[in-house]
Amino acid sequence: MADLNLTNSTGKIASLLDGTFDSTTKSTIEDIQTEAAKLNTAKYGTTFEGAAISVDTVNAAGLKGLGDITLDADATISATSTAKSTANATNVSDDSAGLAFVDGNFGLNQADLIDVKSNAGLSATAATTINAAASTSKGDAAAMAYLQNAAGIQDVLDLDVGGELTAMGKAVNTITASAETVVDDTSDAGPTNGAQATAELFGTQQGFDATDINVSSNASIQGLSSLVNSATASVTTGDLALAEGLAGTLIGANLDGIDVGGIATVTGQTTFGNTSKATNVEGDSRANSDLTSAAGLISLDKNAEGAAADFEVSSDATLKGLTSVTSAATAETTKGDATATSNADFINGADFKDLLDIGGVGSITGSANFNLAATANSVSVGNGDGASATAGADLSSFGLQGKDSTVDNTNPTTGTFGIDISSDATLSGMSIGGLKADASSTADDATATAGGGADLTGANIGDMHVGGIAGLTGAAQLTSAATAENVGSSNLDALASSGLSATVTGLDANLVDVASDATVTAQAFGTLNATATSTGGDATAHAGSYSDSTNSTSVLTGLASSLNLDIGGVGTLSALAQGSENASATTVDGTAIADAGMKLVGAAGLNFDSNSDGSLTGIAKLAATVDASNIGSVTADASANGNFSAIGFDNLDIGTSIGGTVGIGGISTLKGQAQIAGTLTAESVSGNANAGIDDLASTITGFNDLTLNGASDGTILGTASGVFNTTATSTLGDASGFSAQNLVGIKTLNLELGGNGGINAIVQDTNFVTAHSVSGNATSMASVDAIGLDGGDMHIAGNATITSTVGVDSKSESHTIGA
Repeated sequence: MADLNLTNSTGKIASLLDGTFDSTTKSTIEDIQTEAAKLNTAKYGTTFEGAAISVDTVNAAGLKGLGDITLDADATISATSTAKSTANATNVSDDSAGLAFVDGNFGLNQADLIDVKSNAGLSATAATTINAAASTSKGDAAAMAYLQNAAGIQDVLDLDVGGELTAMGKAVNTITASAETVVDDTSDAGPTNGAQATAELFGTQQGFDATDINVSSNASIQGLSSLVNSATASVTTGDLALAEGLAGTLIGANLDGIDVGGIATVTGQTTFGNTSKATNVEGDSRANSDLTSAAGLISLDKNAEGAAADFEVSSDATLKGLTSVTSAATAETTKGDATATSNADFINGADFKDLLDIGGVGSITGSANFNLAATANSVSVGNGDGASATAGADLSSFGLQGKDSTVDNTNPTTGTFGIDISSDATLSGMSIGGLKADASSTADDATATAGGGADLTGANIGDMHVGGIAGLTGAAQLTSAATAENVGSSNLDALASSGLSATVTGLDANLVDVASDATVTAQAFGTLNATATSTGGDATAHAGSYSDSTNSTSVLTGLASSLNLDIGGVGTLSALAQGSENASATTVDGTAIADAGMKLVGAAGLNFDSNSDGSLTGIAKLAATVDASNIGSVTADASANGNFSAIGFDNLDIGTSIGGTVGIGGISTLKGQAQIAGTLTAESVSGNANAGIDDLASTITGFNDLTLNGASDGTILGTASGVFNTTATSTLGDASGFSAQNLVGIKTLNLELGGNGGINAIVQDTNFVTAHSVSGNATSMASVDAIGLDGGDMHIAGNATITSTVGVDSKSESHTIGA
């Protein structure tokens, strides 16, 4: 079998069998169809003499190609299409290939017009099962199961209902591929032989897809899309076992223009389970689980910017977009290299690309949940790559997204809002993801990477107007773990990276205009763990990254910058960025490097305006542990580094400065809190031990640049706290420890209050640095710069209490016995 590529389209079966496959050429679905025809012809030819080849192709639809359908009374339209394609090839002494291919399966595929004068019920289901299997005792095995497109309801170009509409489109599909060989075909001209199994959705799978939906009364629309992929490749003796679980685009409900005269309930839901497993005894193994995009609910942008709303509901509306993705890739080999990749480009909940106009109460929910895992295990020496596992590289996800509009932020009465709700509104967007990469090798390098460049946002809503009471929540959570373990001889390394350059944002918006009371909650959570262990080589663990230079940064932000929040009643805002980092590098005879870094901001760049009372809380807190250890007799260093930043509120404007515009018409209550706890430990027996970075200080700030103009009483509490322990220990080498922090409770406060005022700035820091060496030099340095209230102008009309409390406990200790 010829060289196998890992692109989103596999090679042609015929060329895999005859050894002529060009891995640089990406095949298309037309190629697959052509090769299927060739394989049918070749069953009795001489090209594949001795090979067992099984091909099955299916194309199915319940209703297809409808023109104009006009129904003058109540109507019920339903369709079900069930498609099953199975190809099973077995052989004893030669190659084996199975191709099961479904070109399309649809409940309802295309209708120009469905016009129902009264009530309408529309339902269609597409269920697909595809199974390809190939097995041989001596030869190459290729099993490929493909689905081109599938939908419950697709391409309804115009749907008009004079009464109530109840519609459901559902696509439920399973794709399975299994390839197994005992001994591969060494006679092929190609460089790689073995077993390949591919389970793939080439194109798009949708539950419900329609354009121009017009309903005079109430409407209930559901779109459900579910896909399960499974690919298994097994080789006893062969060059390569390759398993691929691949998918293009999955959508629950895809709407392009909707107008409902009554109450609307719309739900789009997508679930995807993807598994690839490759095992080899003597040879390489590769497992690849990959997804292009998944979304629960999409509302397409039909009209040009500034046109009338394309998603319009005259009364109340409940809209939901829900997406759940589980993906796992496992590669195992006893003798060879193991590579496992589990990735996805986009995982989204609800995406409103249209202008959204709701005439009554609005409830909008977008949720994206995912878990991606990659596991690679290698025992004996391969081609030098060892074990490599990657999960969630450059993944992008949001829970809820609204359309950017033409509204002028400085004059909201002009332009069109992306989301416009006439009465009360509840909006929630959540993106919650887990990424895990595990790599282990006993005779080669081990590399595990999880969450590199991942970007998660809870809610990104653009511009929104609410005519009543509003509750808005945006939350995102990333849990990323990378573990690399190497057990073997010298110069075999372990590298674990978790969440490098990752960004997690709770809520991102341009303008929120609320006529009455509003409660806004923005939360970002991040847990980054990296563990690297090696007995004979270097161990390197990266948990996040933070730098003021050109290096990229891992960032948690509760509320993103540049939001204008205008509230007609009581305003309550809570923003939280909370992180946890653990980096551990342990080696016997190599260099140990562990580092962690993160920037956390509770809320950034907020312009807040409330006609009544205003209560704002911004919190950023981080707990980080960094540990590097070298315990062997070989002279090698251990380094534990960490640099962090936490800000409760960064650039908060509530009205304008003294003599300017009032930002809060009632009582003002503000709290900005930043907190970091960091522990850095470096230990080396034979080499140097270095803990801390000698030219970078961690920064902790409660409020950074605060302007408040309040009409009545006001209280402001800004706190910055740190607890740092840094330890460097060496037996035969030098030991150096460094730890520095800059803390400010409130930095630059410009304040005007029409009533009484209470300002309290609190800074507390504990900073202990210890360096100990038995035979070498020991150097330690602790530095703290702490200020309670730093700068600004204030005018308070009533009684005032201004308090600043700073408490610092800093200690630097070094000890050496000497040579």
